[in-house]
This record gives sequence, structure tokens and C-alpha cells, in this order.
Amino acid sequence: MSKTIESVEKTLIANVSSLLSSEVRAKIYIFLRMNPQSTVEEIAKGTGVYPSTIRESIFEMYNEEYVLRKKMDREGLGKKPYLYSAIAPAELVQLISESITEKLNDLASVDEKISGKNVENALKVAITIESH
Repeated sequence: MSKTIESVEKTLIANVSSLLSSEVRAKIYIFLRMNPQSTVEEIAKGTGVYPSTIRESIFEMYNEEYVLRKKMDREGLGKKPYLYSAIAPAELVQLISESITEKLNDLASVDEKISGKNVENALKVAITIESH
């Protein structure tokens, strides 16, 4: 029996949503941390999100390397579904921090980029991640 997303704090979902660009993606990520090796149908049932919406979002998340997938190992005919798992939170933090750093550095260099001139005292953004 897999756990559902209903037991998760709403603020956690909201915070992860803002980092992953949508509530659906946040629910998928959190559900997969609770229930690794899940099918799209299991994710849909556990999150209350339509399977078609799960398929669309999880494909994006797979391409962004936020989730991993492997074919289900089972006997018989028919298409074998994928089993999905979410990467570790530390890995996700690293991926997101790299993306945010790039965006912040673009913002910091707007004047330089639009003028084509070097700006004195240009800001360079770096994010440091420490484990505790």
C-alpha cells in the first residue's frame, strides 16, 4: 500500500511547487520520495492528479533529471510500464541552485549585456550549499 500526498504539509508542497514550477510537479516529486519505483497510475492515485497530467509533467521532470525511470521487469506480453523514482533532495537542490545561479547572473549583467560595455562593480552571484 503506497502512501498518499494528503499527509504532507501544505507549506512543503507550496515551497517545492515554487521551485519546481508547478504544484503537480511538487506533488509528483514528494510522492516519489515517499513511494519510489511507482508507475504513472500509482502516482496519479497517490496525488489525485489525472494520469495524462502526470505523464506530461513526469516526462519534463525526467528530461530535467529530477526523476529516474526504468522499465518494469515483468513476464508476459504487452507494454511494460516505467517505474519512476525521484532523485535525492540534495541532488535536486544542486540542480535547482545551478539554474537559479545562471538566471541571477543574467539578471545581474542586464546593463552590461544591453549596453555591450563592461559595467564597473558588476555583480557575480554564487550559491553555496552546506550540509548539516
